[in-house]
Amino acid sequence: MLTNRPPKARRKSALIAALFCAAFTPALADENAEAPAAETPKMLLPDPAITPDGGFLTIQVENDLFAKVANTDRHYTNGLKLGWLSAPTNDLPEWMKSLSAPPLFSIFTNDQNITGVSRRVGVAVSQVIFTPDDTETTTPILTDRPYAAWLHTTLSLESIRTNDLGEAWQDQWKLDIGVVGPSAGGEVVQNNWHKLINAEKSEGWDNQIKDELGINVSFERAWRSNLFHTPQFLGLATDIIPYGTVALGNVSTFAGVGGVWRIGPTLPDDFGPPRIYPSSGGSEWFHASTGFDWYLFAGVEGRAVARDIFLDGNTFRDSQSIDKRPLVADFKLGAVAVLGSARLSFTHDFRTKEFYGQPKMDQFGSLALGFAL
Repeated sequence: MLTNRPPKARRKSALIAALFCAAFTPALADENAEAPAAETPKMLLPDPAITPDGGFLTIQVENDLFAKVANTDRHYTNGLKLGWLSAPTNDLPEWMKSLSAPPLFSIFTNDQNITGVSRRVGVAVSQVIFTPDDTETTTPILTDRPYAAWLHTTLSLESIRTNDLGEAWQDQWKLDIGVVGPSAGGEVVQNNWHKLINAEKSEGWDNQIKDELGINVSFERAWRSNLFHTPQFLGLATDIIPYGTVALGNVSTFAGVGGVWRIGPTLPDDFGPPRIYPSSGGSEWFHASTGFDWYLFAGVEGRAVARDIFLDGNTFRDSQSIDKRPLVADFKLGAVAVLGSARLSFTHDFRTKEFYGQPKMDQFGSLALGFAL
């Protein structure tokens, strides 16, 4: 298939914890016809919907240290994820096959021209940690976000459909089940690491959100469609991958839309690098390379947020909270490199203010290392 395709000096607790856890073809033309200026070569890649692989393993770390020179614990301060995605499989119950692409699948899709269908299942374990800006005081800070952590397992169901025009659509269902509060281990991870490196501990964890079972369901659709065709830029191939997502649960309820613009000498048939929830977009699968491939990307995502337990506080009991903003946006820049069966990506994320009284927007970085099995 041919494609166009956050100032107190301290170390970050979970950064090292994570480490421990842890072709190119020219455009075809008639040789005897007068042809326009030659196009930049684009990668000829196997169709992800029909080409088998052995699945993928992904290790991710998100930390505000990655995005700033100062070592600070502030707001969304750390995220860790270890995930596995299966090889394409049709050995699924019929209800899962039907669920993988719901009735709205026909929007922006020409069902008559579908040439390949791929379904995958996955499982991941993640932890995210939030703190206020001032981590030296033991008293509650009512003008900043509360301490919070979430430890959860994610079960995912993914489908990819391609058509004879080289277009593709990716649908992802995710079920998150876990715990918010002391049992999520945020204090343990952060302060034990600070003790190990002889750094100051965060003193306010006694004020964190209380234990609560967290259940969330989300759905996301991404397009790689000729409707969003982009021209070459500086001799490099470009494309745009838009997506939409919706989530419902006591942890987070929101709806969002976004998109990623990519540029490189060749663009693979995936949907960009993955991110830790709640940010959307991307795919954990990718095409292994016989050499070295790369591309740069920029993206934006907007979310209308109805529920955020990390700001709103516990659902069924009193806890510290702060008034959240209903609209949040992420702006991201990054790079992806693929060498053999490994893919490394880095994303610098700028997140707008999430609660009233927040002095400035947040920044953090996301590092993801994936392996084709």
